[in-house]
Amino acid sequence: MRIIILTQDENLYLPTSFAKVCSVYGDEVVCIVSSPAMSTHGSPLKGLIKHLSFFGFYGTFIMVKRVLLAKFYATLNISTPNKRFWSVKQVSRYFNIPFHHVAKVGSKPFFDLIEKYKPTLLVSISCPQIINKQVRDLIPDGCINVHGALLPKYRGLMPAFWAMKNGEKTTAVTVHELSNKLDNGDIILQKEIIIDPDDTWDSLVTKSKKAGAEVLIEAIQLFKENKVVKKPNPDEDATYFSFPTSSDRKAFVNAGRKFF
Repeated sequence: MRIIILTQDENLYLPTSFAKVCSVYGDEVVCIVSSPAMSTHGSPLKGLIKHLSFFGFYGTFIMVKRVLLAKFYATLNISTPNKRFWSVKQVSRYFNIPFHHVAKVGSKPFFDLIEKYKPTLLVSISCPQIINKQVRDLIPDGCINVHGALLPKYRGLMPAFWAMKNGEKTTAVTVHELSNKLDNGDIILQKEIIIDPDDTWDSLVTKSKKAGAEVLIEAIQLFKENKVVKKPNPDEDATYFSFPTSSDRKAFVNAGRKFF
């Protein structure tokens, strides 16, 4: 199997998940392709404003500090099997997997990568862009995505936040097929995650990324053994959430929840 992984430039939660997946299937991952993080869409200034609306001033300070430290540690290339990775690129370097950055999935540089590496399975992990049919049709074994919720519920953005804000006791991760609409492809595997009373948004996202890597490893094995069994992801049962507003943040905090 020849696996291409699409993701985004993110330093805090994804590198550990990638390391787990690559430790199992590194020999079959032909390349990792990264695109600009969703939070920077529009411009860095718009990204900062969006973070201020979501986290507030103190939470944004914490996030900016953590991201800058992670980027600094990544430049030092500190990575061993027993230590943390600080960027997806650092993970790719450690496992000798080609790494590429493209501004837009579906652009000519991206199609050139597909032509070069000839992947048979496409895996999306927090990829911030829609993967269109023209791309999907080029991948023989299919295209799958890891989503941090129990689909068809909580389609869309920031599922960990919305699950906590809405008082859910559990959430999940789902591996599903990519389709023509966001998060509505057939479901392949799901794993429940308990939301503990003392969980913060940060801790729940960390748990979700860890569980997502575990379920993805299982899903890839099903593809390798030709044992994939799909189940519906019905639109009529779906709920959809967009990026939280400042009023959503206030409701989250008023419900007794914390970001960190």
